[in-house]
Amino acid sequence: RRLLVLNGKGLDTRGTDEESRLAFRSKAVLADYDSHIRRSAEALGVEVEHVQTNDLDACIERLRVATEDAIVINPAGFMNDQELVDCIAGLEKPVIEVHYGNFVAKGKTSKVTTVCRALICGAKLESYTLGLRAALAALDPADTEFDYPPASGTVE
Repeated sequence: RRLLVLNGKGLDTRGTDEESRLAFRSKAVLADYDSHIRRSAEALGVEVEHVQTNDLDACIERLRVATEDAIVINPAGFMNDQELVDCIAGLEKPVIEVHYGNFVAKGKTSKVTTVCRALICGAKLESYTLGLRAALAALDPADTEFDYPPASGTVE
């Protein structure tokens, strides 16, 4: 299996200055995210492509041309951009939204969540591991065993 991990606007500067360390309560920088994502993918036995972009158009284009089986996304500064929401809604593969911190506890929302299969937040870097696991689970046909009503064509 091949998975795409896409980090959005601002992740490249996360943890690099006092302001961001305080805002996110973390000193983890993008290289730490990358290392954790790669170790997690290796442990799960999957290939991973990790991309970070501050450009919304580039983010959307990468999603549109994704050949990976599933996507794990931390939209970060793009979490309320309608263009990203529309793009994800049009994808025909599982998309899992992840966040290092618990933005809900801070009173924030993400429009992206409305079109993702799952949301994992607040587990720090482990959010990415859980996101990778959720993406893999979504690709397993057994994942729909308890869905109701059953998908058309399914025999009960």
